[in-house]
Amino acid sequence: MNDGVRLDAALCTPAGDTPGPAVVLVHGHGEDGSKASTLARAQRLSARGYTTLAYSVRGQGGSEGLSFHLGMQELVDLQTVVAWVQSQPAVDPARVAVCGSSQGGWHSWMAAAHIPGLATAVPENIFVDYADFAVPQGALSTWFFTRTMRRRVMSAGLQDLARQWAIDGDWFRLRTWLQPLSPRVFADRIRCPVMVVHGWHDVGMPANRLIEMFEALQVPKRLILGGGGHDGQDESGAAAWRTDQVDAWLDHWLMGSDLPDAAPIVYARRPGWDHVQADTLQHTQSQTLYLRHGGTLAADAPDAPTPNSNVNHRTRDGSYTLAVALAHDLEGSAAAWPREEVAFDSDPVTEDLDIVGIPRFVLHVLPSRPWYQIHAELFDVAPDGTATLISRGHAGSQTATPGRHLRLEIAGRAVAVRLAAGHRVRVVVADQRPAYVVPVYRPWRARLYHETDHCSCVVLPLQ
Repeated sequence: MNDGVRLDAALCTPAGDTPGPAVVLVHGHGEDGSKASTLARAQRLSARGYTTLAYSVRGQGGSEGLSFHLGMQELVDLQTVVAWVQSQPAVDPARVAVCGSSQGGWHSWMAAAHIPGLATAVPENIFVDYADFAVPQGALSTWFFTRTMRRRVMSAGLQDLARQWAIDGDWFRLRTWLQPLSPRVFADRIRCPVMVVHGWHDVGMPANRLIEMFEALQVPKRLILGGGGHDGQDESGAAAWRTDQVDAWLDHWLMGSDLPDAAPIVYARRPGWDHVQADTLQHTQSQTLYLRHGGTLAADAPDAPTPNSNVNHRTRDGSYTLAVALAHDLEGSAAAWPREEVAFDSDPVTEDLDIVGIPRFVLHVLPSRPWYQIHAELFDVAPDGTATLISRGHAGSQTATPGRHLRLEIAGRAVAVRLAAGHRVRVVVADQRPAYVVPVYRPWRARLYHETDHCSCVVLPLQ
């Protein structure tokens, strides 16, 4: 590299001497992240006629150097690697692609924005807003702090800085540090065709910002939303289908083969793995369900004053602080700070309900402290009582005015779900969900209103 660091790479070459297409593959981040995780794909593509290069990102695998965690140095390295591939006699420099998942997905986005003449890019399972990935909606991301910042890579220092900024309350500084290398910052620079693959159920990286960025792209594009992602659900047939779709995309833009007809967006509708084609994920209609006193959801807004509900956040162990939580990857958090919630159920739906897009929760609350973290969750409740989480969102703050009414508009995670006839919709409002964001380790209480002048509700996007 330009600073003398050596990266470990594997080059797979196809038969034949005529200059042909090439694919650069970049692996995911972590202590096990290295070119080894992409070698099978490199060999498979090579057998199909591509020169492939799989390399380990600096500070990971067998590569030298220190990791800047998707920083400027990684981008410079990527440009150097792609330029080297383009210089090989067996490679047509106009027919080179960059593909990868997670950390490799970030590299794919950045290649599309910063490498002129790239034939195509295939980013998979990655955020497009780095600041929102770390500090989403006024809270700290569990995935970012217990996974990304705890990986045993050779770090250049961000891991320690990020944890210290979190503990000190310098969340704005953390967001400011991370924001500049977010893919969405460079969306208008992208000129090459892009195929995006993402998992609906990705625990660490919701699809909301990705969908917004994708719909704004002004290039040939395709988005596949379905299984996979970080700790997400998947099915072998769906995974194989996605692989075939990516192969067909590469064959079209690198080898000139025909591309099967499909809409710009193809998504898996859960439950099941049926794939639906769409031109956009902007919903065509919606249904509003109001939270009602007594724990029900109804299509009619409350027409009289009613008692409020309370969302409480109380501790059994006041010594369990944010510093302790981050040092132990939140182990023991649930015992020290047990979750509290209040639930609201609808009547059974009389026909199948297709929820496609971003559910939105409008909650009227009154917090008792400057700090709070309100979680809103949407469940599919089967006739036997089994509840399946459909979507969730949250809003947090460190600077609220105690005793002042707030109207919170909380965006849930984008989903595509069919709620079967006979099932119920459930909304749960709670103080925390540590699987997604780090709780507030200070006590607070918030009143939740569902009355005439303060109507809390959920708005379901329908197709």
